[in-house]
Amino acid sequence: MNRTANTAPHSASWPERELALAGRKEEALWLLERLAPGSAPNNLPLAFQVDGRISISALQEALGVLLRRHEVLRTVFFAAGADLTKTVLGPGDFRVGIEEVEDFAAGADRLEDALTPLVARPFTFDGRPLVRAVLLRRPEGDVVCFVFHHLVYDTVSGTVFLEELTRAYESAAAGRETDRDLLVPVPVLHEEAPGQESVEFWRARMAGFDPQTLELGIGTPQTAQPELAGAQVTHTLSPRAAAVVRRLQKELRAPEAVVLLAAYFLLLSAHGAGPDLTVGSPVNVRPPEAQRAIGYHVNVLPLRLRVEPQESFGSLVRTARDTFFDALVHSQVPVDSISGLVPRADASWRGTLFRHLFNYVPNFGMPDFDLAGLRARPLVARNGFSKFDLEFFVMSFEGGLRLIAVHDPAVLCAEDVSALLHRYEALLLSFADGERATQVPVGELKVWDGRDHDVIGAANATGGPLEAASVLEAVHRHVRSAPQRVAVQHGPRAVTYRQLWEAAEATCARLERAGVSAGDVVAVAARRSPEVVAAVLGIWLAGCAYLPLDPEHPAERLSYLLSDSGAAVLLGDAAFSAPAGTGAAVLALAPVDGPVPQAPAGALRRRPAPQDAAYLIYTSGSTGRSKGALIGHRALANVAAHFTGQLEAGADDATLWMTTFAFDMAGIELHVPLYSGGRIVIAPDEARTRGAVLRELIDRYEPSILEATPTTWRLVLDQVADRLAGRRVICGGEPVPVTLARSLMDSGCQVHHAYGPTETTIWSTSRVLAGDLGERLDVGRPIRNTQVMVLDPAGRELPVGVRGEVCIAGSGVGLGYHRRPELSAERFRVHPVHGRYYRTGDLGQWRKDGRLELLGRADRQVKLRGNRIELGEIEAVLLEHPRVRAAAALVVGDLSADARLVAFVETGGAPADLTGELWEHARARLPRSAIPQDFRVIDALPANANQKVDYLALARLAGEHTPAGTGTGAGTGAGAGAGEQDATVHELITLWRRLLEREDVTATTNFFTHGGHSLLGAQLLQRIEESLQVTVKLADLFSAPTPAGLAEHIRGLRGPTP
Repeated sequence: MNRTANTAPHSASWPERELALAGRKEEALWLLERLAPGSAPNNLPLAFQVDGRISISALQEALGVLLRRHEVLRTVFFAAGADLTKTVLGPGDFRVGIEEVEDFAAGADRLEDALTPLVARPFTFDGRPLVRAVLLRRPEGDVVCFVFHHLVYDTVSGTVFLEELTRAYESAAAGRETDRDLLVPVPVLHEEAPGQESVEFWRARMAGFDPQTLELGIGTPQTAQPELAGAQVTHTLSPRAAAVVRRLQKELRAPEAVVLLAAYFLLLSAHGAGPDLTVGSPVNVRPPEAQRAIGYHVNVLPLRLRVEPQESFGSLVRTARDTFFDALVHSQVPVDSISGLVPRADASWRGTLFRHLFNYVPNFGMPDFDLAGLRARPLVARNGFSKFDLEFFVMSFEGGLRLIAVHDPAVLCAEDVSALLHRYEALLLSFADGERATQVPVGELKVWDGRDHDVIGAANATGGPLEAASVLEAVHRHVRSAPQRVAVQHGPRAVTYRQLWEAAEATCARLERAGVSAGDVVAVAARRSPEVVAAVLGIWLAGCAYLPLDPEHPAERLSYLLSDSGAAVLLGDAAFSAPAGTGAAVLALAPVDGPVPQAPAGALRRRPAPQDAAYLIYTSGSTGRSKGALIGHRALANVAAHFTGQLEAGADDATLWMTTFAFDMAGIELHVPLYSGGRIVIAPDEARTRGAVLRELIDRYEPSILEATPTTWRLVLDQVADRLAGRRVICGGEPVPVTLARSLMDSGCQVHHAYGPTETTIWSTSRVLAGDLGERLDVGRPIRNTQVMVLDPAGRELPVGVRGEVCIAGSGVGLGYHRRPELSAERFRVHPVHGRYYRTGDLGQWRKDGRLELLGRADRQVKLRGNRIELGEIEAVLLEHPRVRAAAALVVGDLSADARLVAFVETGGAPADLTGELWEHARARLPRSAIPQDFRVIDALPANANQKVDYLALARLAGEHTPAGTGTGAGTGAGAGAGEQDATVHELITLWRRLLEREDVTATTNFFTHGGHSLLGAQLLQRIEESLQVTVKLADLFSAPTPAGLAEHIRGLRGPTP
C-alpha cells in the first residue's frame, strides 16, 4: 500500500513571485536532461536503513524544519521554451510530502539496487519541489530515501542535511522543541562571478585543445542520440596495491589523490587517448565561511596535461600536482564557461572538455549513526545514469582503496570497464619495485593484467619446426622420393616432379650462361604454366630471387618494375613482348616437355640460406610509387609449412592455381603444393570471373584446395556452390563479409579465413570457420612462428580489446623494401622481445578469445569537417546488413571544402532502393559524422587486377553522379509537398542566420559546426515553435543539424501533404 502525507499543492496555487533567469551552471544541467527526455542523470540520493520503525509524523516534521531553514531547498525552476527561470518560495508556500510504501520487498543483498527506480524518477521543471522523500516499510527495518535534484544539492550537502535531519527528528520524536539553531534561516549561497584573470587562465590553458584526443581505443563511439544510461563496476585494490600508493605518496611528496590521478591519466593514455588529455575533476567551490551551505556548489575542472612516452611516472605525478593546484586557484569559472573557450568540431552532444571523470573520495562512507535510539546505516543508492563515458571514483577507507567505475554502457561494456579497473591495479603494482620504478619512461610500462598476458601470450605461442628449410629443398625431396608423381596439371599436360626439376636445372644453366650472380633478381613475365613453375625453381637453383610480372600490365608499369628492381634477366613466354630500354637480358622460358633421364636426381647443388631472398614482389598501391617487398626463403617456407598443416595438404591433394602470378596470394597456390608434394592445377583467367569455367575445372580435375579473394568468390559462388562440398577453401586478401563466409560454409566446404600483408609473406593469421560467426569476422590467430602485436602510436603493446596498429613479428617478416632503406626503416622496426616486426598500417584489436579483429586501415582514416573517420569501419558496419554482399566507402571532393562521404554497396539482387534502410542501419551503429551522405547500390564493386576493390574506379563513378542525399536532407524537397518544404527550408535558413549571426548559411549548413551549441539550440527550437507551429526536440536538431535535414524531419512530424 502506498500513500503520501501532506501532499504539496499544485504550483498554480502558489503565490506569484519574481522569476530570475537560471545561471549558466544550472542551465547546463537542465539542457542535458532535455537531450534525453525521461532521464534523470542529475538526481542525487541520500538513503539510510534503521533497525526498527520510523515515525512518519516525526520524519515529516523534521523534513519541514530543514525546508523552512534552507532557502535553496525551496528553490523551484520553470522551463519555458528556451528559458529556465527560478524563484525561492516562502516557508508557508512549500511542502514536500513523504511517500510511504508498505511491505517493500527487497533483500538486504540487493536493497541498494532496489532503490534505483525510486532515485531514477525524473523531476519536472514546472515549479514543483526538487526534493522527494520516500519511507519504505520492511520487516527487517525501515528505509528512508531522499532524492534531490543536483540544482539544489550536491554530495557535500549530504553530511549537513543528514546531521540536521537527525537532530530535528530526535526532537520531533521526543516531543521537544526544535533546537534554536535549526530555526535560523539559511539564505541561498550565491557564488561570486569569476575574475577576468581566472577566465584568461582557462583561455590559455585550453588553447589548441582537440576534443578528439579524448577517444579511447576501447568500446564503441557514442551515437547521435544520447541515452545517458549508467552502469557500475566496482573493484577493491589489493592490500599490496594500496601499500604501493601510500609509498608513492611519500616518495613523490604528493597527495594520495594526485598519485591516483596521475595513474588514471596514464591508464587512459595506455588505452588510446591522448597524448594531449583532459580529465574532469569535481571540486567544492564553497568559500571557507560557507562550507556547510547546502546547494549546488561544485564545479568540474578540466585538468589538462600531456602524457609523453619518454616521461617518467614521477615527473607525471609532479605535473599532475601542479596542474591540479593551478586549476584549483581558478575553480570559480563554471565548467560550461570554460567549454565555450574550446571550439566544437562537430555536432556531438558530448562535452568538448572531457569525457572521463576522476573523483577521489577520502574517508569514504558515512558512519552508522543513532536516530532517536535506532541504529541507522547509510546506503549507497544510485540513479542508474551517467553523464560521461567513464566516471572513475577512488574511495579511500580505513586500510584500503575501492574503485567504482560508473560508465555509459552504450560506449563501454561492463567487461571493458572491469578490465580497466584490473589494469589500473596492475599499473600501480608496476611501481612496487621501489623508487627506481617511478623513473622508468611511462612508454615502457605494460599496462596489462594477468588475463591480458594469458590471452595474448597463448595466441603468440606459435613456435614449431619446419619440415624443410625452403620450398626448393622440399621439392628436391619429392623429386628424389616420387619423381613420377604429377607436380603440375595444365589442361591435358601433366608434368611430373622429375620433368619439373629437369626444366629447373635447364633454367639455372641458361641464367648462369647469361651471367647472373647469386643475389640477383630475375623477372618472370608469363601466364600461369608449368614453365613458370620450373622457372621459379631454376632461379632459386641459381641463387637468385624471382620477380613475378603480369604480362597484361601496361608497358610503362612493366618498364618501371624492371628498372626499379634492377632485374638482370627477364624470362618470358613466346607471347610476351618485353618493353624496350630496361637493361634486362630477355630469355625464353625453358620447356618442361623434354625427355626425362632415367637416373635419379643428384644432390641439391645449392641450398638457400634462410635470409636469402626468395622473391621480390611489388605492391599495387593505388597512388604513389609502387614498392618492392623482398621475401626470404625461411619466410616462404614458414607460411608453406603452416598451411600444409592447417589444410592437411598432402601428396594426394590438388591445389587450383587461379590467382594472378604477380599477386602475392598466388604464392599459396604455387608453393603449398610444392612443399607438401601435391599437384598444382592451373586455371585460366576466366575462372576468376566466370563461374561456369570454374565449375568445369572442378568437375574435370577435382582440386581439393581452392583460394580466392572475396571479390572472386562473390562472382562465382552461385555457380560452383554445389561443387565445393568436402573441399578446403581459402578466402582472404580483403575484408570478408559474414554473409559470404556463411554462404561458403553452407556449400559444405571447409573455409579458411586468412589475413596478412605482402611484407610478411602472404598470410600471417588464419582460422578455420565454424559455428556462429557473429556480426563481424575476425582473422584468427597468428600462424606458425609468428607473433602479432597491437601497438599504440608510441609503440606500446596494447592489451585485449584496445584498438591500435597491427604489427607482425616472427619468421614471416620480409627482408625489407628493395632499394628503399628509408621506407624500410620506417615500416620495419625492432621489438625488445619479439625482434624485427612490420607495421602493417591496419587497425585492429585482440579479442578476449585470443583472435585478432581488424578495424580498417590507418591510412584510410580521413578527417572530414573536423571529425576523424575510419572508412574501413564504415564498410564493416555496412557489411553487417543482411542484404549487403560487399561495401566500399570513400570521400569524394575536397576535404577542406565540399567533400562528402559516399558508400557503394553490392546487394546481389536485393531491391535497389535500400537507401532508407541502409541509412537507419548506419545511424544505429555509427557516430553521425561517419554516416554516408550518399548510398549507391550497384551490381558489382569494380575490381583491380588483383581482384580487390578498385577505389579509383569508384571515385570516378561517384564523380559522375549527383549525390542522392540520404537522411541528411541534402536537397530542399521534391515531389509532393515540395513547395511547402521549400518554404520551411527558407524559414529555417533565416532562423539559422539570426541566431548564428552569419549570412553565409545555406540549406546544408550544419548548425553546430558553424557556431551553434546546446544553449543556442534551445533558443532555436523555441523560435521554430513560434514561427512554424511545430515542436522539435533538441535531440532532433542533433540528428538533423542542417536546415534541409530539419525541414525533412518537420515534414515527417506534420505527416503527408493532402
